[in-house]
Amino acid sequence: MSYPAEHRYLTKQKIVRSARRLFNRRGFDTVSIDDVMADAGLTRGGFYSYFESKGDLYAEAVTQILNEKQLLSSDGVSIDPRAVDCAAQFVRDYLSREQFEDIDGTCPLIAFPTDFLREEHRLRQAYETVLRVMIDVFEQALQRNGHGARSRARAIATLCVGGMVLARSVEDRVLADEIREAAMGIALSLGQWSRGAS
Repeated sequence: MSYPAEHRYLTKQKIVRSARRLFNRRGFDTVSIDDVMADAGLTRGGFYSYFESKGDLYAEAVTQILNEKQLLSSDGVSIDPRAVDCAAQFVRDYLSREQFEDIDGTCPLIAFPTDFLREEHRLRQAYETVLRVMIDVFEQALQRNGHGARSRARAIATLCVGGMVLARSVEDRVLADEIREAAMGIALSLGQWSRGAS
């Protein structure tokens, strides 16, 4: 019995949503295909009709995140034309208390271990795409403000990702908030954007 295309699409989306949530909550290495499929209410047997591997599933989840944020077009990276207006807000949102507490919805750059990246080419490509989009958003905003762009954009992206990774890595909530706030302050300063609310 074959299912209609819409059923297949909805099932695949259900698997991707489960994977994103579990990868973010428990880490890529500790989550199995069985875990993802059980969380989606499905059996392992159907996994390979949608994905070649767990790495393939991760790459799909990353691409979906970019599409949801309207930062990736069908032909590759595209930048939101409002980047000059949204770069500072991007930094604030990324390093916000809400993002810190939203483990399930976190950025894939925060939740992913580096060891596995060396093993899977498609996975590395997806990871790099997320990072490049982030850098491009910052670079475009800096250029529109008339500042030297590429090096600062890389540093701002590094502060965002590194700040949140470190904040999530410590048990002391006060220290975690201080790390997050410091990273946000320096990132906004590098962009010469106003501090605003955190």
